Amino acid sequence: MDAFPGRDLGRVALAVLVPLGALALVAPYVPLPRPPAQGEVSALAAALAFGITAGALLLAAYLVPAAWLGRARNGALVVGAGLALAALSRVVPPAASGLLGSLAVVLVASVPGAAVGERIAHPGHLLAVALTSTAVDLWSVYAPRGVTHAVVQQPVLLELLTLRAAIPPERAPSPMIGFGDVVFAVLYLSVSRRFGLGLRRTTAALGAGLLAAGVAAMTLGLPGGVPALPFLGFAVVLAHREARSVPPGDRRTTLLAAALVVAAVARVAWLFRHGW
Repeated sequence: MDAFPGRDLGRVALAVLVPLGALALVAPYVPLPRPPAQGEVSALAAALAFGITAGALLLAAYLVPAAWLGRARNGALVVGAGLALAALSRVVPPAASGLLGSLAVVLVASVPGAAVGERIAHPGHLLAVALTSTAVDLWSVYAPRGVTHAVVQQPVLLELLTLRAAIPPERAPSPMIGFGDVVFAVLYLSVSRRFGLGLRRTTAALGAGLLAAGVAAMTLGLPGGVPALPFLGFAVVLAHREARSVPPGDRRTTLLAAALVVAAVARVAWLFRHGW
C-alpha cells in the first residue's frame, strides 16, 4: 500500500481551515460599510468572503496529493474521513460547522477530481471536459429539475455541498463555492501536474475563472446564481495551448461535447424568454 501522505493532507486541511477560520474570527471587527438595511448583505463584504474562499480552494486543490488520492482504496479512506467531518459539522456551533463542513467538501470532492484527472490520457481531452462540464452545469443550475437547482432550495443540502465562509460582520457561514467547482479545480490541476502544463498557470487560470464567475453572479443577479464551471473550463483551455490540441481520434467526441453546450445555451435562452 502507498505511503500515507499525512503531511500533504495536513497542508490541505490548513489551507481550508486557516483562512476561513481567520475570517470567522475577525468578521465582527472588519471595517466595511454596513448594509443599508438589516438582514441585507454588503456587496463588499460578500466579495471579500468569496475571494478568501476562492483562495482557500485554490491553495487546497494545488496541495492535493492527486496521484495518491486517485487510487480507489486511498480515495475511499479520504471520502470516509470527509463524511465523518460532514456529520460532525451538523452538531457543532455555526462557525465551527462552516469550517468542518468546508474541509469535508474539499476532501470528498478531491477524490473524484483526482480519480478522473489521473486517468485522462491526453491534455487535449481537457477541451471535451470543459465543454461537457459547461453543458452539465448550465442544465444543473437552470433546468427546473437540475441538481444544483434543487440543492439551492434545500438549506441542509446547500450547507453540506458548499464551501462556506463568514460574511462580515456575521460569523455564521454562508455558501460560497459548490462541490462541483472543487471537483474540477482538482481535476484540472491533476492533469496539469501529470503533463507538465504549469501548475502556476493553471492555478492563475482557475483564479481568473472564479473571479469572473463571482463578478457575474454579483452583477447579473440571475435566479439560481451563475454556474462557475463554464468560467473555469474556458480559463484553463485558454491558458494552455495543449488543452486545445485535440487528438484526431477524439475530435468527434469533442464536437459532440460542443453540441451539448449549444443545446444547453439554447435551453437557458428559452428559459429567459419564457420565464423561470
